[in-house]
Amino acid sequence: MKLRTFIPVSIIALMLVGAFSGMHSYKTQNPADYISFTVSYMTAYDEANDSAEYGATVYEYNLQSKEVSEVFSFPYNTHYPLGVYDKKTNSVYYTKEKNNNSYKNQRRGGDQIYVYNLTTGSDTMLTEDLLAVNHIVPVDGAVFFVAARESNASSLSLGKIDLSDGSIKYWDEADTASTRTISVDKIKKRIYVAIYDTEEEDIAITRDVTDHATPEYTIYSFDYNLGDKREMLHEANMAIQALYAMDNRLLYRADDTISPLPDTTTISEVIDLNDMKVLFQSDTQFPQRGSFTRDKKGVYMLETIGEDEGIYYYDFETREYTPIIKSDFGSVANFQLMYQDEKSR
Repeated sequence: MKLRTFIPVSIIALMLVGAFSGMHSYKTQNPADYISFTVSYMTAYDEANDSAEYGATVYEYNLQSKEVSEVFSFPYNTHYPLGVYDKKTNSVYYTKEKNNNSYKNQRRGGDQIYVYNLTTGSDTMLTEDLLAVNHIVPVDGAVFFVAARESNASSLSLGKIDLSDGSIKYWDEADTASTRTISVDKIKKRIYVAIYDTEEEDIAITRDVTDHATPEYTIYSFDYNLGDKREMLHEANMAIQALYAMDNRLLYRADDTISPLPDTTTISEVIDLNDMKVLFQSDTQFPQRGSFTRDKKGVYMLETIGEDEGIYYYDFETREYTPIIKSDFGSVANFQLMYQDEKSR
C-alpha cells in the first residue's frame, strides 16, 4: 500500500505568516483582541484505496502584531472541523467524533463538542448525544452551540453548555424549528438566531426552483439563559443566510431562494437595534461566518475572492475587501473574533 504524506503543521504555521497582506488599521481594537481560526488539510492519502485522512489546526492571529501562533491540532473526523481558542481559560473548544482519536470518520457516536485544556493537557467531552455541530461560541463560562441531536436529526437546535457544572440547556422551540445561523453579541450579552421551519423548507424544496420559494424566516434574540425571547425581524419570502451582531448592531443577509442561483436576489442590511434605523444596505452576499470589527466600521468574513480563500475585512464606507488571512495549503474552516467583554452601556 502506497502512502503519501502531506505538509506538517509546523511548516503550515510558517506558510501562514507569509500569507498576509494589505492589513487595515487596528488602532480602535482592544489590545486583547485576537482572531481564532481553524484550518483543515489532508494529512495522508492512500492511493491504493483512494482514501484520505484529514487534520485541523487552531491558530491565533494577533490583531496588534499581526502575528500567527499555532495553538492546537486535532483530527478532522467530523462533518465540520470547528475549533475555537479561548485565552481566558487557555482552552480550545472543538468538534470530534465521539471517542475517536483517529483521522478517519468511523461513523459511530456522532460529532461531539470537546474541550482541550492547554494548561493541564486534559481532553473532555462536553456533549454526548449530538449528530453534527455547526457553530461553537465560548463566552462567559459557557459554550453556545448549534447542532443536530439524536432526538431530532432533521433540525438544528440552539444549546448552551454551562462550564461550571457541565449541564446543557436547549431553547424551548418546536421540534420542526431549525437554526440557519447564529451570532452572539458579547457586549450586550444577547444571542441572535435565524429560525425557519423544516417542514416548510421541505415543501419549498419540492417546488420548481423558478418559483423562488423559501420558508418563512424570523430573527430572534435570546439572553444568555436562552430566555427573554424577542422577535427582531420577520421575512416571509427571504431566507436569512447570515447574522453578525455586536453592541446592538445587527447585520443580516437574506436571499429570495433557498440555495444561491444565478438569478438570486440578495439584500444585506446593517441595523441599529436601538431605533431599527438602517445604517447600510447592499446586495453583497455576506457569508454565514463573519463578525463586526470592534469599531463596527466593517466586518471580518470567511470568503473566497477569485482563487483566494480566507478571512477578509470589508469596509462599509469604501465597500472594499482587504485580505487578512489567506491560505494556499488548506481550508479556513471557521473563525471568531475574540475579545474582552465590555459592560453594557
